[in-house]
Amino acid sequence: MSTVLLFGIMAFASAWFAKQGEIKLGGDYKIVDGDSLVINGQEIRLLGIDAPEYNQICTFEDGEEYHCGKQSRSFLVKLAQKGKLNCTGWEEDKYQRLLAVCKAGETDLNKTMVAQGWALAYGDYENVEAQAKREANGVWQGGFDNPKTWRENIKEAHSVNWISKFIPW
Repeated sequence: MSTVLLFGIMAFASAWFAKQGEIKLGGDYKIVDGDSLVINGQEIRLLGIDAPEYNQICTFEDGEEYHCGKQSRSFLVKLAQKGKLNCTGWEEDKYQRLLAVCKAGETDLNKTMVAQGWALAYGDYENVEAQAKREANGVWQGGFDNPKTWRENIKEAHSVNWISKFIPW
């Protein structure tokens, strides 16, 4: 019984300390892409999701290409207009962006982006993503590269192009 009590106290203390480092932001904002925005100069990455990159191309089921990254950003722009925007976070990513959950009024932007298929679950929202897949929402309506894979491929292509300037293949 004392072990359970000790773990309970530790969990409560951990949650309390995490709350002390919590950052809340609201006000003027700019949407950068489907999972990034800036509020009052603070860069924010939506926690638990990964959206197609702005220049990323996806395909419909029939093979026709479309700009899924731009559509993802456009969808986030519309969502953010649903009410007063507020973001809450407590840690930063490797680029010093605040990782946050953002809401426009009562609309959870992170969750809705995944539910509508304009972002993938990235550590959170897996059950929401499964529903988006079943419903063929957003990028799930056809073919696409995982945004992480797309970024790696672009980075690799740039490094090969750079090298080819000096080494004739």
